[in-house]
Amino acid sequence: MEEISQIIRDIVGSIDNTITGVFDSGNTTNYCLTKWARPGKTVIDTLSNEYIIDVVNVDESLEVTQTSPPPLVDLTGVTFLPAPFFQTGTKIAAKSEWAKVKTDLLEKTPLIWLLEIITERGLAADSSLEFETELRIFFLDECDVTQNTTEDNRREVVLPMKKLALEFLATIRKNRIFKRVQNYDLKTFSRFGTEDDTGVIQNILDANLSGVELRFTLSKYKDKCKNC
Repeated sequence: MEEISQIIRDIVGSIDNTITGVFDSGNTTNYCLTKWARPGKTVIDTLSNEYIIDVVNVDESLEVTQTSPPPLVDLTGVTFLPAPFFQTGTKIAAKSEWAKVKTDLLEKTPLIWLLEIITERGLAADSSLEFETELRIFFLDECDVTQNTTEDNRREVVLPMKKLALEFLATIRKNRIFKRVQNYDLKTFSRFGTEDDTGVIQNILDANLSGVELRFTLSKYKDKCKNC
């Protein structure tokens, strides 16, 4: 059986990070889907021009500024959002490994973190499923805890991360080797970390992050091998 963390890594790598827009006016391009686009992040057009997102009108439009002249802000066509960065491990391992990967938060966010330990369910030999496993996956992005209010973080970070989690589930549903995910739980974090009795929040990872936790059961069908 393929190792489950590698399966999740492959799913993350298959998430479609494109959105398609039609130029409106000024620096605004209209989009039916904005997915996990959020202010302060960059997007790239098909000519590799980079833009900073100034305003997101969810599933309506983006207002952007090009990072270098000339100010070409017509994003008609395909635009690329930052691809998610995948991390797996326990809280202790993930904190250490994530800190060592890259120093620039922009290069390792948004973060999709598979929390181990992973629970697998034993199945009968004649089951059509290869495995069922209960998973906890976090979808996180950086937040400004000094400037942003809780409401700001929920609008500008938590909502885009919820949309990323839903894109993750949509990617699973498109792949017929997996049983369709019918039920799942989402827990939101306006600030991600652990809180003690005094209300002090300690970061689990070495960054100020917000986002959501996704809990669901992943079930994979057996390969149709005639000689098995």
